[in-house]
Amino acid sequence: MPTIAELLAQGRLGRIDADMDEARDLIRHAHAHLESAAAIMSRDPAGAYQLAYDAARKAVAADMSANGYRARADRPGAHAAVVDYAREALAGVASSAALERLDRLRRLRNRAEYGGVTVGRAQIVADLEQSIEIVRAVEVRLLPPAD
Repeated sequence: MPTIAELLAQGRLGRIDADMDEARDLIRHAHAHLESAAAIMSRDPAGAYQLAYDAARKAVAADMSANGYRARADRPGAHAAVVDYAREALAGVASSAALERLDRLRRLRNRAEYGGVTVGRAQIVADLEQSIEIVRAVEVRLLPPAD
């Protein structure tokens, strides 16, 4: 798995001005996606899975924005670069299991979206918990508790 420095060198990440306003907006979107996923998982597990993945991805994008990074959308593998960034940036804040499952969530979401794979309710329940952990980890990094 590439480091953030390697992702920059490969052109998969770019440097931007840090933007906490954008980061806060992305965190709000992530929370809305988590709530929506929980609300629809019984009747639309595939849609809920998409939302769970997007919540985690947007939370990581919030961390990236707050720290002056952005995935290069003009290059293949932008979502994979977000996952690779998360593995390094969130290490020690999110569990290694949640960070590893983030990549599995990305891959399964892609297969469900484009390959006709069916996502069941048990899968969304399990992976929604991982997405919640990723969102919380980003919040810990960006919004540390007041003393």
